[in-house]
Amino acid sequence: MFAVCAIRVPADQLQPALNELREALSQYPFVRTHPDGFLHIMLQELGFVCNKPERRDEMSPGRLDEFVASVTPALMDARSFDVRVGGANAFQDAVFLDIHDRGYCARLHARLREIAAVTTVPRFAYVPHTTIAHFIEQAPIGNIPATLAKWRDREFGSFHVNKIEVLTLRLDEPYPPLETFATISLRQ
Repeated sequence: MFAVCAIRVPADQLQPALNELREALSQYPFVRTHPDGFLHIMLQELGFVCNKPERRDEMSPGRLDEFVASVTPALMDARSFDVRVGGANAFQDAVFLDIHDRGYCARLHARLREIAAVTTVPRFAYVPHTTIAHFIEQAPIGNIPATLAKWRDREFGSFHVNKIEVLTLRLDEPYPPLETFATISLRQ
């Protein structure tokens, strides 16, 4: 079981562009698109939840409870905000949609990182995004840049964020259900 803080992305608010992009990506056998229920904006990875944590990326169920108890008052002044989604882009291992939120996700990420007491320094800067597909094997990129170019400047949709969630998920299966462990409401 792995725990994260995230914002769920309502796939219905990104239609029809999301399904059009998924259709375009389906021509590539090494691309696996994410189902609607798996779309989210990662704010902070918390770690593997286990009874006897031994590594930095592990935490006990009690520590997860402590994190939730700490984060709720720490975010009591955080306001709800609007997110615009789009255009499409890619990392080395995934296709994602840009998040335009006037810096709200980055501020939430920074605050959650402080509370989570993550002692490692990330290799990459935090970039708010919602991943919509993964590359499941090494393959020549072919026409993926040209395919994505059609959606590079396209707005997919928008939605209002009034809560963040602590979610748990299994990592031993593709696209497991994102189970809500706790919900933190944001001020209106």
